[in-house]
This record gives sequence, C-alpha cells and structure tokens, in this order.
Amino acid sequence: MFPNMLPFAVGQFNPLVMQPQAMTQQATRHARRVYVGGLPPSANEQSVAIYFNQVMAAIGGNTAGPGDAVLNVYINHDKKFAFVEMRSVEEASNAMALDGILFEGAPVKVRRPTDYNPSLAAALGPSQPSSNLNLAAVGLTPGSAGGLEGPDRIFVGGLPYYFTEA
Repeated sequence: MFPNMLPFAVGQFNPLVMQPQAMTQQATRHARRVYVGGLPPSANEQSVAIYFNQVMAAIGGNTAGPGDAVLNVYINHDKKFAFVEMRSVEEASNAMALDGILFEGAPVKVRRPTDYNPSLAAALGPSQPSSNLNLAAVGLTPGSAGGLEGPDRIFVGGLPYYFTEA
C-alpha cells in the first residue's frame, strides 16, 4: 500500500544490517592475523604475501583448502613489521611455527598481534601450530625460534637504519 515507506525490498541487501559472513570474518580477524617483525627495508605487501603463501604451502600449513593462505598484508615500513591476515584461524596458528624464518636474508619474528584474545580464539580454532607441519622443508626445526632467542643472544635496539652488520 505504501511502497516508498520501506527503503529495502524483500531480498535486497541492507548495508546497515551486518551479513553473517562479514560478522564471522570480523569476529575472527584477531585470531587470523600474525605479527611479523624484523622485516628488511626491501619488503613490500606483495613480497610478504607471496613469500608466506609459498612457505605455508611448502610446510603443509594450508588447511582451509587449495589456494593462497594469505588474504591481506599491512606493512609499517618505519617500524619494519607487518600484520599478515590468513584465511583461517588454523592457518594463522600454523604460521606461528614460522618464527625465526629467513625472509630476504633477515630472520623475522612471527607472533600474535596485541589484539589477539586467547580466550575468544579458543572457540574459533586451534591456537597452536599443527604437529604435522613439515618445517624442515623451509629449514626450520620444530620448537626452535630459528636462532632468534636463547642464552647466547642479546638484543641491541635503537640503531640507525643505515648501519650494516659489519
């Protein structure tokens, strides 16, 4: 009787109502991302995505089916870190096993982001990497941090970017 009073026809998309898939993606985002620190200055979003897609496939970490594990990469070039968003919570957990892997010759830290909520994530999927990952395929040893941590290591921060190892 009053067709103009209803702004949305039956079956039409209403942008004000969150769709179930969008809600799920937003609700799981904190558990599907990993922090990658210590990136070399040459790193960009595309190179990080390609690298992590290749490494995840090589170790058998792609558990959400065929295709690329990485959905999105955000890099902070000033602080040399990235947030890598995976397709699934399980794939993000598998990526945690890559801590210490060499990216363009530099060992990188792979950690959970500060917004990661372990109690919420527990209901979304595994929080630990699968024990079936083939880490040897990329030169890592299960349970190791790739030489980034240990009693014989020290951290020296605040060095100018133009310093070399020498």
